[in-house]
This record gives sequence, C-alpha cells and structure tokens, in this order.
Amino acid sequence: MSHKAFSLENNPFRVLQANYRSSAAEISQLVEDAELDGIHSEDELQRARQALVTPKSRLIFELSWLPELSQLQKSKLEEILRQDDPAVILTQIDHFPDLARANIAAHLCSKGNASIEVVYSLAQSWGELDEVNLLKFLNAERRSSGLPAVEENQFRDGLRDIRQRHATAAANWIWSLPVPGKGMNDVVEQELERNPEGSFLRHLVEMYDKESEPHLAVIKESVLTVTEAARKVSADLPQHIKEVERLLAAWDSINQPVQVYSQFRGQEEGRSKQLYEIIRKLCLELANDHGRYDEALTLSNALLTTFPELESVAESLKEDITTLESLSHQKKISDKLDPLVDACERAKNNASRFGQALRSDGFSESGGKLLSDVVRSFNDARKSLSEPEMAYLVVRDLALSLNNESNDPQSAFLLVDGLIELGSGKGPKEVLDKLREERAILHKNWKMKELERQSGNLNGMLRVVDDMIVFANPADRRDLEKLKSKIEGKRLVKKAKLVLLAGIGAVILYFVLMDEFRKPASGHYYIPPVAERSTVPAVPSVSDPYEVSDPYEEDMPPVGTGLSLTRNQVRYCIFQGARLDYIRPMTTNNRQIDRFNALVDDFNARCGSFRYTSGVLESVEGELTSRAATLRADAQRIVASW
Repeated sequence: MSHKAFSLENNPFRVLQANYRSSAAEISQLVEDAELDGIHSEDELQRARQALVTPKSRLIFELSWLPELSQLQKSKLEEILRQDDPAVILTQIDHFPDLARANIAAHLCSKGNASIEVVYSLAQSWGELDEVNLLKFLNAERRSSGLPAVEENQFRDGLRDIRQRHATAAANWIWSLPVPGKGMNDVVEQELERNPEGSFLRHLVEMYDKESEPHLAVIKESVLTVTEAARKVSADLPQHIKEVERLLAAWDSINQPVQVYSQFRGQEEGRSKQLYEIIRKLCLELANDHGRYDEALTLSNALLTTFPELESVAESLKEDITTLESLSHQKKISDKLDPLVDACERAKNNASRFGQALRSDGFSESGGKLLSDVVRSFNDARKSLSEPEMAYLVVRDLALSLNNESNDPQSAFLLVDGLIELGSGKGPKEVLDKLREERAILHKNWKMKELERQSGNLNGMLRVVDDMIVFANPADRRDLEKLKSKIEGKRLVKKAKLVLLAGIGAVILYFVLMDEFRKPASGHYYIPPVAERSTVPAVPSVSDPYEVSDPYEEDMPPVGTGLSLTRNQVRYCIFQGARLDYIRPMTTNNRQIDRFNALVDDFNARCGSFRYTSGVLESVEGELTSRAATLRADAQRIVASW
C-alpha cells in the first residue's frame, strides 16, 4: 500500500472477497474463484493471497479494512462509496466502528471526494478509537482463521503505520484545496479545542508541513531576492516593501496552521523564525542606516501580523513598532520644519541685515528675502504641523540668537512680538504665554539702554518709561510707575536738577536687569539668569585672620527669584552657567540629555533672577578666564558620573 494513497478498493480482503476469519485454505479457494471471475489479473490475486496468508503483512490489511464491521454493514459499503456527496456518506457511516469509519474517511480523501467535515470525522475517529477492544476483535478472528495471535507491540506498530497513512491522505486532500492553509487551520483550531493531545493531529500537521516545504522554499527565495533589492534604497523601495508584504501574506496562508500548532506545544516554528530574522534585519537597516522609518514600520507591522505565534519575537516587534512610530512622527515634524530651520539659520548668519528688515517692516513677508523666507516658512510649518508649537520654538531660538549672539534685543523683541501677533487667538497657549514673558524681558533689555542714554533728559526718560510700561510684567510695572511718578515730581521742583539726576541714577541701577540669554540645550529651551544690581552697600565681613579661605568658594543659592545673593552665591551662578556651557556639547545620549536638562532646571530655579551688591557681578565674571580649565574639568567629571 502506498504512503501517498489510501484505498479500500485495493485492499486484499476486498479483492478476494475474504473476511477476518478466512483461513489459508479458504483464501486459496477464494483466489481460484476470483480467477474464474476474471476481474483481477493473476498477479494481483497472488499478491493478495500472499498478503493475507502471511501473519505480519495480514495485520496491516486487517487494520486498513473494516474491522468490527458486521457483514450487513459491509454489504452496503459499495453502495455507500458510490455516493457523490461526502456529507451523505458521513451520515450513513456515523454509527460504524471507529477504525472502519476512519478507513472510509481516509479512502474518501485519497479519492478526492472529501470535505473538511470528512477530515474532522477522520480525526475524531482516531481520538475515540478503543484499542483494547480492537485488539481483542483481531485475535478472536485470528483464532477462527487458524493464524497466530497479534502481539501488542505489533498491533501498536501497525496502528501507527495506518494513522500515518491516514494523515498523509488527509494532508494530500487539503493541499488540493484552493487555499490549503485555511482548510488546515480550521482543522487545527477545531482539534486543539476538541482533542489537543490527539496523536492524529500531530501526524496530520507533520504531513501537511512536509508537503508545504517546496512552496515555502520558493517564497523564502523570493524574500531573499526582494530584501536584497530593498537594501539599495532606490526609488523602487515602496514596490519592494509591498512585495515583501505580499510574500509574508503568502507564507502565512500556508504556514499559519503549523505556527498555531507549534505555539500550542510551547514551540516556535523554525522556518518562520528564520524568515522573520531576514526581514527584521532589513527593517533595522532601513531605520538606522537610512532613516526610512515609515518603510521599516510597515514591515514591522506586517511581521507582527504574520508571526504573532512566535511569542519570543512578538514582544520585540511591539517595541520596534512603538519606537518606529515615534521616530516616524518626529521625522515628519522634522521634514516640515526643515525649511523654517534653514531660513532661521540664514537669518542668524546675516543677523545685521535681518535685524534691519525687522526694524523696517516688522515680522512680515514684505521685508526682503531673509525675512520673508522666515515668515513664509513659519506660516507653512505652523499650519501643517499637528504640534505647531515646534514652529514657534524654532523662531524663538532665532530671537534668542539675535539677543545673545548679536546683542540686538530690539530685533529680538520685534521678532517675538510678531510671533505673538500671528498666533493671537489660535496659537499654542503655553508657548505664547512663555513668549509674552520673554517679550517683556527683551523689551526691557532694549529700552534700558535707551533709558540710560536719556539720563538727564526728563522728557526723554518719561517717554522711554511709558514705552517700558506697555510690555512690563506686573512687578516691573509697579516699579516703573513709581519711577515715572518720581520723574514727573522732579520736573516740578525748581533748582533740583542734581538731586533729580542722583535719584534717577539710583532707580536706574535698581531696575537694570542684566539678562544674559544663554544658548538652549538640545531639546530644552530656557532663559538664563536675570541679575539685578542692588543699591544696598556691601557690609564688610569679619573673618578669622588665621583662616585660609578659598578665593573661589561657591555657595549654592536657595530656590527663588529676586533674592539678594552673596558674592559666593553669585560666583556659583556664574561658574555653574559656564559649566553648563561646557557640558552641553558633551551630552550624546538621551540619558545624558535628561541629566543635563535637570541641571538646567535647577540652575534656572536658583539663578534665573537675582540681585547683587554693586561691583560683585563684574568682579566674579572677571574670574572666569583664570578658572576656565577648572570649570571644564568639573564639567567632564559631572558627565563621567552619569
């Protein structure tokens, strides 16, 4: 009997019309009778006789015929098998003994007259088979035929052989379906629910998997070819990605039932895992080497859809997808921001000309190419971005550069003021609130210089103070109102010019805020300290004449704004700011950037705005040059500790 087919028609019991009790002599007589009938050739009849008189070979044909079936049931078999509808046949054999029913189902599969229900019946029959009673039946029949009894180990070997042939017949029929994987998957899922430990299912999956090998080999070869082409990242990359998706779907349509069964047994299907590793390697190259996050994300999603049964890789794929979604989102933002970033860089490199355009035309597209490029690209970015605050922050960085690097607070103010006007009523609230705070500082930086130039000109000073009040924060506004009242009062007092000038000088010194904008850290924007010179004279300290003190001693100031700091506390603020400048280019990974940003937040909380005794700030700043090497070493030590 061939392992690739299972047929009741060729069974020697049917060829010779023998039964389980037929002796050797009876079988010889049956051969003579069959020769007269002329239905089978002499060679066929002799092979059938030899199979039934040899105890070992007879066992296989006993098991693959109709054991435990009554003579009446056997007589109806020919009529049953002539039915075209397998559903009708299943109904008529439903009450047959288990192995006989299984043999009929396997016969239907081999003849191509089967259905998924026939395969279900085949698996169910094996699951319900009573091996003890079947062995008793065979040995009882053998005693009647005069043949030796069947040993238990021979019986089990024979059953295993028949089960394998049944599984082969069922697998071959399943592979004749238009979508074999779906039919097989239906069988696997039903049997895992009904009888997950059934040995027939294991054999069926093995036979199906063996039949799938050449099909999967072709798909794997195609995947290797297309992934190699995709690595070139040419204009055809989208087509290559679609082809990989198609090949994965084709693989899954065949291999899915094997993956499901392997997962149930706590295993991972080996060929699928190899294919996963080939495609994931491509994903990593596309993302890490070429920044093609969307394509890598598409492939990762396809892998997760195809191989959820590979539990060891499913979690890794989910992490990949989360990371790639974030990177893809960031790249989309970056792509939309690139024109604005480029325009702002050109403006920084031509700060003087850009500032002139701002002072002449304000933040509008009519101010020449440098200015119009910034305004136009800003409007494009904020309209296209789902998070428009990023566009505001890019232009804000340009304003900080104008104030810090170019010492042009007027242009910086005009730029921030223009941003606020454009975003009024529809811009991101938190960013606009922050910009309003910074606009007030920039306006003060600009106008304080003008106020100093107007010293002695009461009318000019009043005009500048009025300008300053418009954008001042509440605390500064109160102080400016007081200053304005004093100036107006002094104008009414005759012969008080010297007193007036002295009073104005004192108030000016009080309100001058030496805002020193520093460059923002990567991914973290901040405004460095605003220091205010105090008019309170320094009080000399009494020290131990024998104590040797550190001339560069630093004291960390408390958290707060507007506090009067000691020399050592001012030194901490100035020196710590320098350390942060050294640390910034040393940060190379997310952990270091987070640590750096935490230092910046702490620095801003302590040194964001403070007052100091006259002459202290200039003196401490003069110490920076001699301490540069030490501060740089401090910075390196801090980064090394991370």
